[in-house]
Amino acid sequence: MKSQQCFLFCEDTPLKNDLQALIQKVANEWECQLKSLDAIFKIDWQTPILKLFFISVARLNQKSESVTEILNYISQYKHYLFIIYDDFSPANLNQLDSRQVFGFLPTHCQPAQLEITFRNACQFLKNQMQLEWLKQAIDSQTTELQELNKIGIALSAERDMQRLLNLILQKAREITLADAGTLYLVEKKDNIGFKANNVYDDKQLRFKLTHCDSKNFNFTEFTMPIEKKSVTGYVTLTQQVLNIPDIYSLSPEGEICHNRSFDENVGYRTKSMLVIPMKNHKDEIIGVLQLINRKKNWQTRLETPEMVAQEVIPFDNHCVELATSLASQAAVAIENNRLYAEIKSLFDGFVLAAVHAIEQRDPSTSGHSERVARYTLNLAWAVNRIQTGPYAQQFFTENDLQQIRYAGLLHDFGKIGVRENVLVKAKKLYPTELEAVIRRFRLIKNIKSLKSANRKIKHLLESPRNEHLSALEKIEQQLKQELLELDSFLKLIIESNEPTVLEKKQAEQLHQIRKETFRDNGTQESYLTDHEVACLSIPRGSLSTIERMEIESHVTHTYNFLKRIPWTSELKTVPEIAYRHHEKLDGSGYPQKLLAEEIPIQARMMIIADIYDALTAGDRPYKKAVPTEKALDILKYEQKAGKIDAELLRIFIEEKIYAGGTSQRSQQGVS
Repeated sequence: MKSQQCFLFCEDTPLKNDLQALIQKVANEWECQLKSLDAIFKIDWQTPILKLFFISVARLNQKSESVTEILNYISQYKHYLFIIYDDFSPANLNQLDSRQVFGFLPTHCQPAQLEITFRNACQFLKNQMQLEWLKQAIDSQTTELQELNKIGIALSAERDMQRLLNLILQKAREITLADAGTLYLVEKKDNIGFKANNVYDDKQLRFKLTHCDSKNFNFTEFTMPIEKKSVTGYVTLTQQVLNIPDIYSLSPEGEICHNRSFDENVGYRTKSMLVIPMKNHKDEIIGVLQLINRKKNWQTRLETPEMVAQEVIPFDNHCVELATSLASQAAVAIENNRLYAEIKSLFDGFVLAAVHAIEQRDPSTSGHSERVARYTLNLAWAVNRIQTGPYAQQFFTENDLQQIRYAGLLHDFGKIGVRENVLVKAKKLYPTELEAVIRRFRLIKNIKSLKSANRKIKHLLESPRNEHLSALEKIEQQLKQELLELDSFLKLIIESNEPTVLEKKQAEQLHQIRKETFRDNGTQESYLTDHEVACLSIPRGSLSTIERMEIESHVTHTYNFLKRIPWTSELKTVPEIAYRHHEKLDGSGYPQKLLAEEIPIQARMMIIADIYDALTAGDRPYKKAVPTEKALDILKYEQKAGKIDAELLRIFIEEKIYAGGTSQRSQQGVS
């Protein structure tokens, strides 16, 4: 602001002479010009120049149209004052803005009085202009701080690294009016160890991102060594800001040089450049922010070298301050993003390790949890795509999908609380129990054979010789029949031990076998114990009622375990989803016997995925894998019985979720 420039407007000839003399007197302090009132129409009122009007009362009293027009014109602007001379009365101020009247002078004032009034009026105007400029500066600074705060909030909230980097570069360009920019990240080299005397020896710079408003071009990431010769390498090594008005002015033989090949390849002219190091909270350089070609006007497109020469200006100190502040925020955001990714990766590793631990206890279900998670995720993506039906308005966010994934992976974790022999029980009797039955029948055979031999000896000793042959044959035949009967009993037992549907006739035969007894060491024993008969009489599958209850308790164990994990707010429903994966819409599920409205859609999807995988899995020792078509028919039967969600099953089948049908994004998983 040229605070010492001033226009003096006066129509009174004697006063003009006095003002002219005053102008000469203050020439060393003020650059003054004396104008007539009519000259105001030729002045640029937007220019911050002091304007003093010496208004004659007599002239005001004329009430001429020209004076009225002049006063109306003046009143549209600011930074001016009226100094009234001639005789004064309040009525003479009607045409003036009284707030702009600074002082009064008599018609024939003394030069000293005129000078004092002039100096005071100028100082008053200067103070007004200074206050306005300060207010504008404060408002501008407040706006910038608010914008930086908004940017900081946005950066801290972004979890996707690529979107975060784009946001950093975009906002940095906006606040500095940079036409283009690039972002480099410091990364560790493979297979190179850390050296205390050279902390960057095991690191390199990765060209991660570039923006340009004036040129569209494709780029690919690449790495470059951290060397002081390059602009980015210099900033990384020295941790200093570089502000270069014209990058082409750098000498090729200088300490820093610029490779123009990129400009030449894309037809672009890089001129002003601001390079900022991004430091984390440990004061370590994690990246470099490079801003290119600050423009006078943000909307301008630099399409030719001539436009670059005309429109591009150097980055000023204010730009350096803003960009440095944003770079600090960006570095923290990148570090937090990396830390978040590391924590997430760590937790993912824990989840997968937990799943692996469960599968080690029950190898027959290997891969089940991951398949259920995948089927459920793919079904969720399919629900996101549909536009009609009861779930047309349903949309799963990234957080929702992550919760579905974790719930799917951990839905069976509670099996860790179930006895291992129950988990892997393939037959109705445990192997040791069946082996005890087989040994018992072998003992019974031995006892019967021994009894038969004793009878033969007794007969030989007590009966006539001529009866021996027929009697021995009869004893032998009886033994043979008894052994065959035992074999048939054991065969029935082994067949009944299979986890198939037990026929009524088989159950009756098992109870008949239970009634058969033998004597061992003077003790009367049954062929089968009550426990063995109860197990072999299980009508379907291999589990007894108590064992099935124990298996079903895994859902409650899962819930109790997952509730102990301090989930973030984005993942807080994982325990609830996993807890409900065995419920049925008609209330026949377990463990809570919930009805349809009490089961969330995430659990409804998992119910379908879990049933399908349980049917089609080929590694269960207690059953054979069911073909896909039959498994889908079973699911349809369950749906008709009101147990599973009809719309979700329709989507599951039509979108071929069971066969991996889904969008490309869901195949990549949730990150």
